[in-house]
Amino acid sequence: MLEYLFIGLVGVVVGGINGMAGGASVISYPVLLATGMSPVSAAISNALGVTPANFFALISVRHKMRDYFREYKKLISISIIFSATGALLLLNVPPGVFEKMVPFLLLAASLTFLIKPKPVRGIRHELMEKIGIAASGLYCGYFGPGQGVMVIAVLARDIRRDPKTLNMAKNLIVGWTSLVSNVIYLFSGKVVWPAVLALLAGASIGGTYGGRYAARMPAALYRVLILTVGFGASAWLFKKYYLS
Repeated sequence: MLEYLFIGLVGVVVGGINGMAGGASVISYPVLLATGMSPVSAAISNALGVTPANFFALISVRHKMRDYFREYKKLISISIIFSATGALLLLNVPPGVFEKMVPFLLLAASLTFLIKPKPVRGIRHELMEKIGIAASGLYCGYFGPGQGVMVIAVLARDIRRDPKTLNMAKNLIVGWTSLVSNVIYLFSGKVVWPAVLALLAGASIGGTYGGRYAARMPAALYRVLILTVGFGASAWLFKKYYLS
């Protein structure tokens, strides 16, 4: 019982950070591993448990959802397709194959956030944005933690998007993407439901408050938060897959 209470408390923290920036599910993943789950079960249970945080974080901008969805529906569709592909890979490919790439993907996503955004949008920019979102969708379906950082890093290349817009778009894209891959996970037979429910309850609470605060967060603080989570998650993954 205490084990699941702790998972729920971790969920509150993860949901709050995911609602503001993303990438915090890398915190809950090792916690689930520590309970004795297999890496695949931990990844699947983690994904199912933290997904609601992205939707609850949208409560503060719910009156604008229709317009935002219309603007980002192409990117959402691309991300969903590749997320479904990633989820199928997770269930059918040896676990170690893609996991060796995960630290590099997350680090690259974080580093791109340091590049000064350009105000000019063109065909090349839109193509690169779609490729970046597709890559983040594949990553989401296969592993998950850090996808929010990747999505923000891609979207931030357009200087016209302020922190509030970036956070909203990230929650919208990641939320729908995760929802589709989660449907595939439900039929995998690898879900640990008590852990999922505990994480889900905590992440829903944290995500609600995280989304509200992100809308009022100064741009500089928002940038620091994303870089901190991104580099921290990358360091943990490098240690896990290359130094342990």
